[in-house]
Amino acid sequence: MKEEFLIFRMFGVMYGVRLSRVREIITYSGKITPLPNNPAWILGVINMRGEVTPVIDFRRKFSAMDIVYDDETIIIAMKLRGDRVMAIVADNIETIAEMDADSLQAASDIGSGLDTRYLEGLARLNGEMISVINVDVMLDINERF
Repeated sequence: MKEEFLIFRMFGVMYGVRLSRVREIITYSGKITPLPNNPAWILGVINMRGEVTPVIDFRRKFSAMDIVYDDETIIIAMKLRGDRVMAIVADNIETIAEMDADSLQAASDIGSGLDTRYLEGLARLNGEMISVINVDVMLDINERF
């Protein structure tokens, strides 16, 4: 079955999420309210249309490299189970692509920058591998906080 995916980059690696799970995309403005006593990769919260939304930068969690926030940096707010919304920071948006969701390949323990439990699978787009994120697992509040 064909479905649309939002394709974005983090540290040059392409990732995808089902477009149906994306609530909103905004440009990173730095207007994030920090929360005390949280790891550095939990940037804080933003107000998205009256809703307090946690913002997570997995680039900080999964890499020791310096993080650059520039005019291409974006925040992707995603809908989770239970009508919760959480947001992640990404380098930039690549495209919206239609792919066959049923043809995602199982992610092996190698070849992806993320633990395979965070992935729905792998797909190819224009000759490049895309790691399709399982939003509900990756942003599970019980696992992250």
